[in-house]
Amino acid sequence: MLDGVIDILIQSDKEKSDLTKQIQNLQEKLNSIQNQENDKEIQNQENDKEIQNQENDKEIQNQENDKEIQNQENDKEIQTKIEEINNSDDFERIYNFFDELSSQGNKIVISKACEEGLWKKKGTNDQNVLHVASEKGNLRLVKSLIECHCDKDTKDNEGYTPLILASLKCHLEVVKYLISIGADKKAKNNSGATPLIYASLKCHLEVVKYLISIGADKEAKNNSGATPLIYASLKCHLEVVKYLISVGANKEAKDNSGFTPLEIASLLKKNEVVKYFSSI
Repeated sequence: MLDGVIDILIQSDKEKSDLTKQIQNLQEKLNSIQNQENDKEIQNQENDKEIQNQENDKEIQNQENDKEIQNQENDKEIQTKIEEINNSDDFERIYNFFDELSSQGNKIVISKACEEGLWKKKGTNDQNVLHVASEKGNLRLVKSLIECHCDKDTKDNEGYTPLILASLKCHLEVVKYLISIGADKKAKNNSGATPLIYASLKCHLEVVKYLISIGADKEAKNNSGATPLIYASLKCHLEVVKYLISVGANKEAKDNSGFTPLEIASLLKKNEVVKYFSSI
């Protein structure tokens, strides 16, 4: 009887073992099925992603094509506009065209217009767009034109450069910018006047100080032999006279007629200047 019980127990353990193996096998199958489903889901997701990427690429390509078409249309419109203005003798219209483009920050069109030579169109005294922008103190437009490689030392029919005009009109920021990009501080117009001579003539003390600070020739003479100090004296610009003397300007310099600054001031009855010269 004991042997029978033992056999039953052994048989029971075997059945349990077989059942455990079956359960394990079943679990493995379930895991395998789950993994296959997961793999399938991942593959589906990857396929969906690939389809989405293809759609995105197609959309981007379409946008780029549309942009290229728009750019071509814009280029054609710009070219037509430039050609139209280029055939015009209305300098004010040309200047305003550049000024508007500059205010919009439209560097591409400004560059194209400059390449076509539109900035060289002449107005009064054969002054081009850069001359007028400098004379008006339009720093924004001056910068836009220079950045498009316009000639910083271009001269009108009287020999005025942008720097001379900016100095004449006391546009200090334009003067500083033109000097910073290498404009010729020694430039002379047809009468031999330099930027410093005109600044002294017009009593632009801050411009005078700046030009002296960057090495402008304080003894430069125009065709009449007049120096910056002579011009400041004949115009009775006392503060400019004092400043030029303070930086070593020659008070004994003579013009072509042999007159010194003091003698010219005396002849023209510039009493304040005469009094100052008599005190030094």
